[in-house]
Amino acid sequence: MIIAQRDGAVLRHAVEDDLPRLDELTILCYAPIQASYEAMLGSECYRSVRRDPELTWEGRKCGQVRRHYQNYTEGVWALEEAGDVFGYVTFYLVREKNYGGLDNNGIDPSRRGQGWSTFMFRHVLAFFRAEGLRFAFVDTGLDAAHIPARRAYEAVGFDRQVPIVEYWQDLSRHNRGSDPDGK
Repeated sequence: MIIAQRDGAVLRHAVEDDLPRLDELTILCYAPIQASYEAMLGSECYRSVRRDPELTWEGRKCGQVRRHYQNYTEGVWALEEAGDVFGYVTFYLVREKNYGGLDNNGIDPSRRGQGWSTFMFRHVLAFFRAEGLRFAFVDTGLDAAHIPARRAYEAVGFDRQVPIVEYWQDLSRHNRGSDPDGK
């Protein structure tokens, strides 16, 4: 089903045949983010503490998109031009709390900076409104790798931030705080 069109491109519901291409886009788009996480945490911590440590980050991230498709097919949209899928967005609805959330998404790096993310997000937000939802949610990182995502979210009106920070410690390297009684 076609959702919207722009400059020869079509935003439509994803179909199962799109999944291999969504995997490729996921890997292309999330590689800088994963590299940033690994640089911040250190390789050992990064490999140990991330979900599903038996999987590569590619397997984890592609698995998220595929599970989303399996569980809520209507919440996966693909952006296509001349038979080439070059972007996607996943989203979900939390009706009991009156909000919808943007989830994994990406635009082929060769097509970035052309407003395609904001195009997709605006249509998802219009869908949320049409569904009678009041609020929209998205989370993203504060590191440099997430700057394009933050710009796109802000461009479509996300204007309330709740900054958080994750702290990790390698207990084998630090003794500070090792005395539970504070002595």
